Amino acid sequence: MSSAPLFLALRYLRPTRSFISVITVISMLGVMLGVGVLVFVMSVFSGWQREFRQMLIGFEPHAMVQPMTTRDDAPKTDWRELRKKLAALPEVVSAVPVADGVVVVENEGNLQGVSIIGMNDEADNGLLQKLRKHLKDGKFDLKGDSIVLSDKFAKEIGAKIGDTLVVHAADSVNQFIKQVREIPEDAEETKRAEALDNVTVLSKDLTLVATLRADTAGLRGYVPLHIAQEFFNLESDVSGIELELKDADGAEPVMDAIYRSGIIPETWGWRTWMQEHGFMLESVENQRVMMWFILLFIMLVAAICVMNTTITVTVKKRREIGILTALGTRAWQIIAIFVSQAGIVALAGVVAGLCGGFFFLSIRNWLRDQIADLTGRDIFPQDIYFLSSIPAHTNIGDLLTICTTAVALCLMAALVPAWFAARVDPAVALRDGG
Repeated sequence: MSSAPLFLALRYLRPTRSFISVITVISMLGVMLGVGVLVFVMSVFSGWQREFRQMLIGFEPHAMVQPMTTRDDAPKTDWRELRKKLAALPEVVSAVPVADGVVVVENEGNLQGVSIIGMNDEADNGLLQKLRKHLKDGKFDLKGDSIVLSDKFAKEIGAKIGDTLVVHAADSVNQFIKQVREIPEDAEETKRAEALDNVTVLSKDLTLVATLRADTAGLRGYVPLHIAQEFFNLESDVSGIELELKDADGAEPVMDAIYRSGIIPETWGWRTWMQEHGFMLESVENQRVMMWFILLFIMLVAAICVMNTTITVTVKKRREIGILTALGTRAWQIIAIFVSQAGIVALAGVVAGLCGGFFFLSIRNWLRDQIADLTGRDIFPQDIYFLSSIPAHTNIGDLLTICTTAVALCLMAALVPAWFAARVDPAVALRDGG
């Protein structure tokens, strides 16, 4: 009798031209849809989170040590000595002095602001070695009057490799605008011209020597250190010291330990790539969790469909249930028949959902292109997600959670009507069923 519940469950699931077969198929399709959508969406979110994290590690400095005060009475720290101490640490791969800020790039009348980092072209420059992996055109050379930009930014200002660009210091541009506004509008033309002659903007002609892929290296530009120091009025100082670490994921505890050791002066602070972009990674994780709960309702709807199927079957098989009970079948065996039926439907839906989810994952970029052609809108724009293609990474833990949740919800949904069916009085069931 131990295999009887499963035998009867399979018998009740045999295809027939009846209403029960129709709602059974609908129940299975509901489970399939829920599982397939969850597999697809969770894989895309996991892939985006993973690729975005790797992308940040691939072009962002792992950590930055920088002065926290500009007061004249603050004790001065020799950044060169600090660099030597940091570079000697076993956790540090390279320590590179940098000067960062914003400049205005001009080409054929097109002006655009861009964030840049100035650094020396040295053999032990770990950041430079990372960035060269994202090279698209030209040669990444920070010697002489050169500048490296992203391919997207270069396209926006109409620049190509070898062009000479006029680069203006943003602070001097702001000062220029302020001084021009201070010139009285009613001033004589000659006096106005003399005043304008006294207004200057710090500018340099730089040659575009290379472009980097914007989708993997961001939109930042790069110039030699001495040029950035001139743009940002640093003289021989630097904005900070960029560190490449052996363990990028453990950047925060490593930097905290270095700071506590006293190597970093009290007037200097530190930040990591995770602090700089942590809110974006948290946003992705929050969206992923919210999407999980939203899509879970599809599973609940599928479970309700399974419950309706079980209710319908128990009503249709009321006479058979009465006969089985009269023959001595126990209540748990009656329950097992209909729970097994729901379990088989759930398992079939899960398998079909997994196949469907992985199929659509395999054609996800083709689907994006087709939707973009039909609607004229990109559903995964590079400007927002910083990736040229839709990533995907299937986590085994997510798969197990999705499949287990689907089956558990269906079994629990079937348990209630099955329990009521098992409590039926045999005499009443035979009389009503007859």
